Amino acid sequence: MSAQGCQFTEDQVLAYVAGDGSEEETLEMALHLADCPACLDQAVEFRTLEACLDGTGSAAALRWSSFDSPFGTMYVAATTEGLAWVSWRQPDADACVEKLESRFPGRCVIRDPDAVAEWTRQLEEYFAGDRTSFDLDVDLATLSDFERSVLQTAREIPYGEVVPYAELARRISKPGASRAVGNALGHNPVAIVIPCHRVVRSDGSLGGYTGGLEYKRKLLAIEGRLDLLLAG
Repeated sequence: MSAQGCQFTEDQVLAYVAGDGSEEETLEMALHLADCPACLDQAVEFRTLEACLDGTGSAAALRWSSFDSPFGTMYVAATTEGLAWVSWRQPDADACVEKLESRFPGRCVIRDPDAVAEWTRQLEEYFAGDRTSFDLDVDLATLSDFERSVLQTAREIPYGEVVPYAELARRISKPGASRAVGNALGHNPVAIVIPCHRVVRSDGSLGGYTGGLEYKRKLLAIEGRLDLLLAG
């Protein structure tokens, strides 16, 4: 069934989207969709998937889902290349989809929990204290070469350790580019998996964090860096 108490099935909704029903069935479903938000959402998802397959193919799709985290509802999205987006800053699913459509123009955005289940599982394990590294491919294709260099290097910082912005700049052979490094970290689309929260100022203070400084403190607390929690 498409929804509890609804007499229409997923197959009937799919048939409507595909245009396989009779004229009478098509009219009946069209009238039903006007009164059933669950079936309407399902029809929109089927239509979106159809558009992906008819256009540039399923590889163009951006698949997303959400899960409950200590930070609230966390949204994750992935392409066929890897994890492309992690965020807890969207108030609801509609805002998530809107953000993804804006950030990844031209891609179909499809809610698909199965497609991102592995990413979700590893993040949940991290929050539970059962994981110290991520075995995940990431897709940084929307970033510049410099930003990718910064983030790929930041990903190598071990769990529980921190490095100064200046040190990260040195590691990418750009000494003196601390400010540019900070800006690149601010564009990190896969927070936590690429641990920009492990980069701090040279004086030991925390510096900034696009997700919110309170969350940088929480992530460092998860990793046992209680000595940094009072840093500004």
